[in-house]
Amino acid sequence: MRLEARVLIIGGGPAGATAGRVLAASGVDTLILERDLAGAKPCGGGIPSGAFTELDLPQSIIRRKITRLRVFPPKSAPFQIDFPSGFIGIVDRKHFDAVLRDMARAEGAAVMQGQFSKFLHKDKGIMKVEALIGGQPAQVSAEYIIAADGVNSRVRAMLGLGRLAAVHTLGARVPVETDACEFHFGALARNGYGWVFPSAGKASVGLGGMDPASLKASLGRFFALRGLELPDSGVRGYRIPLWEPMPLASGKKVLFAGDSAGMVMPFTFEGIYYAMRSGALAAEALAEGRPALYGKLWKKRFHLRFLLMKTLWSAFMKDDAGTERLLGVFRDARIQQKGIRLWLDKSHARGSLSSFVSALRKYILF
Repeated sequence: MRLEARVLIIGGGPAGATAGRVLAASGVDTLILERDLAGAKPCGGGIPSGAFTELDLPQSIIRRKITRLRVFPPKSAPFQIDFPSGFIGIVDRKHFDAVLRDMARAEGAAVMQGQFSKFLHKDKGIMKVEALIGGQPAQVSAEYIIAADGVNSRVRAMLGLGRLAAVHTLGARVPVETDACEFHFGALARNGYGWVFPSAGKASVGLGGMDPASLKASLGRFFALRGLELPDSGVRGYRIPLWEPMPLASGKKVLFAGDSAGMVMPFTFEGIYYAMRSGALAAEALAEGRPALYGKLWKKRFHLRFLLMKTLWSAFMKDDAGTERLLGVFRDARIQQKGIRLWLDKSHARGSLSSFVSALRKYILF
């Protein structure tokens, strides 16, 4: 079997599906190759309300809207942050990813189940790769490739780019009564946090941290502290990339988006929105035939935000004292609302970021 497209997208999650949608809407011949069209990534499924407008997403895919957070510091009393406007939309990843692929199809992108195997060769500027489709090897030709194949990216591996550093997570979906997204900090999840993200029916409950060997025991203790019973089955783990400044392309023909580009916000570890935006920016660059534009667009829009959150994570999340100091800042209602605005509505990122940093300077000496 031989297939051709101007752009081959490897991975049909939020980054790949959004890239395919934007490219196809621009009239670019696009093929999305997704390893498992029925799969579902372990994920809390939280998306800020501003993303639904910014990325033209149907609110019908939201399973539950959350308008408050509860923060549990390592030592001091927990506190609550209410949203004056906006919400966190909780989605089911299996359904959400499928809807995004359907939106790409509606614009004219082709979507196929298949797995990238290896690069073959380049012929007059055309990339040729081998993929397994229906269990049989197939050759796919494309002028450009967007690699959106996750934190364990096979494309990165085949290009000799090495494995991305990551935070390890472990969690399960269980019945929980709560009306807020919960974030639990402390020794059970050093350099990360425990979470409870309620949805319709069951909630996503889990831990993320740097030491995978201790996560299972820590997860059991976290469930017990939260008054929950750890299920015998259904516990799933995943690696979440640790963002570092890195090239978003390999040469002029292969661009990276989503987890394969490390597009997860440090400290908060928010990934779905940034996966979609990176896919859209990569697509915009290729639609103009200017792959180098991708990195420039991303840097202008998001680099300072990622750098700030990386600095906060590195400086304050290594021990309980640092975590208490940072979280204590968010007991101030002004800081809360500036932070929530920055999180929920990213359409005015530069102004919101400047306002947030100015407020933080009164409390924290960088």
